[in-house]
Amino acid sequence: MRRLIEAGRSLFSELGYEATKIEDIAAAAGVSRAAFYLHFKSKFDIIRALREDIGETLLGSYAALADLGPSPSLDQVAEWVRQFMRICHGNGATLLMLQRSAPADGEAFDEIAFYDEAMAILACSYPRFATTRSDPAVRTEAQLFFFQLEVLIRQMFAAGKRLAWNEIYKLTARNFLTFIHG
Repeated sequence: MRRLIEAGRSLFSELGYEATKIEDIAAAAGVSRAAFYLHFKSKFDIIRALREDIGETLLGSYAALADLGPSPSLDQVAEWVRQFMRICHGNGATLLMLQRSAPADGEAFDEIAFYDEAMAILACSYPRFATTRSDPAVRTEAQLFFFQLEVLIRQMFAAGKRLAWNEIYKLTARNFLTFIHG
């Protein structure tokens, strides 16, 4: 199963979702087409598995942010942002591919629901995230934090070293701290 997921990840990134055939995935994984169907109903199930894997990794990262406690320092949060970006860079090709692969016949990844999960994790340490359930303005402000991280992920690949990343990490951390302190 893991070999099929990794073969799908590689082929979707290289060829695109539509151009990748189940036979290609099975061959790249060193299994038969029949073996593919023992684990997955369709190639979109591989997309689902990839999203789940990366989602769990990112939620784990948000749990690490919550573990910093209710009053983290600017340096602690900036280091968390740096580590978050490293995780995203390590999964970068897959993240970008998943953003582009929303086949019409499959359900799209619900980013807002994912952010709701992240907010629930962060609410354990930061009460302001708990208020996102009842206050639309605070919810929107929290969502902007996640959207900012999304933009940074894209810029990491587009602009790379041309940006002052240490300053970006600190500014992102400052924005987070401003949010949690209201």
